[in-house]
Amino acid sequence: MKRLVLALLLAALLAALVVTATDLRAADVAAVLSDLSWGHVAGALGVYAVSYFGRALRLSTLMQRPAPLLHLASISARHTFLNMVLPFRSGEASLPLLLKGETGRSLAEGAAALFVCRVLDLAWVCAFLLLGVALGVEAGDAGAPAIVGRVALVLAALALGLAALRPAARRWGPRLAGPGRVRDFLSRSAAHMGAVSSPRLASAAAVSGVTWLLTYVACWLLVLAMGRGATARGAAIGPTLDAIDFPTSLVGTTGLHLTGILPINTPGSVGAWEAGWTAGYVLAGVEKTAAAASAVGAHVLIFGFAIVLAGLGQLLRPTPMRPGPRAGTLM
Repeated sequence: MKRLVLALLLAALLAALVVTATDLRAADVAAVLSDLSWGHVAGALGVYAVSYFGRALRLSTLMQRPAPLLHLASISARHTFLNMVLPFRSGEASLPLLLKGETGRSLAEGAAALFVCRVLDLAWVCAFLLLGVALGVEAGDAGAPAIVGRVALVLAALALGLAALRPAARRWGPRLAGPGRVRDFLSRSAAHMGAVSSPRLASAAAVSGVTWLLTYVACWLLVLAMGRGATARGAAIGPTLDAIDFPTSLVGTTGLHLTGILPINTPGSVGAWEAGWTAGYVLAGVEKTAAAASAVGAHVLIFGFAIVLAGLGQLLRPTPMRPGPRAGTLM
């Protein structure tokens, strides 16, 4: 209960900070949501849905035994939704639990796959931020090189860490073994990470890159959907959003993705989403009120996408097999 109260207070604080710092008004949010470009919204939903199959393929690559791709996509959709709803990244626990309950994988294997996925996620988010800045996002003549250098340094560190993951897991896994459930769980998780071959790890990294590219494209399409609709209504922020190009969106949306990776999310991601998105787009040179309005609009739309896809995932999950009659009994 205390954690929930703390999460709600954090959400209120972040939301108030965004509203105060950007002079955001209800009319600005209405402007970006009232007359959307529905063609762009449909395109964003399609691209976002395909990205779930990328997540599923990555999971399948990291597992020791293959699983049906549609089933893993269903699990990914529900896991993503729970991650958005539950505070402080507590929704992450749903992935190992769903994998155990529906595919029979151990919690240790699910936790190991989740850990590798998050390392890959952070690496690719940094890579796309670096790409966005390198493609010409105006972060200030003096600021852009500094950002490129820092992101490149972080990306290099993550690449080295990923390369050392398997050897470290193989070396330290047996040393973690010992009395106690926690040590046993960590030892088995390390064993699963060490068992992932280099080609499979490379494949998972490549799939992660494609999946993140699809995610960034979906977010950019939503910005265009809001910008063109607001422009049609004559709203002042419409042309600002409509003029955002893909490199700018790479930097802007990275602010959101970083808050999504760090354990600071709030119930429904309220406040945290808006703070990350707004900060990213302001850094990319977008006017602050337009950035904040698009943050709220994108949050509403993608939350709707997540509900629809999680619902479909729940409907498409395989029906558990009922145990058959025992031998010698009547049916």
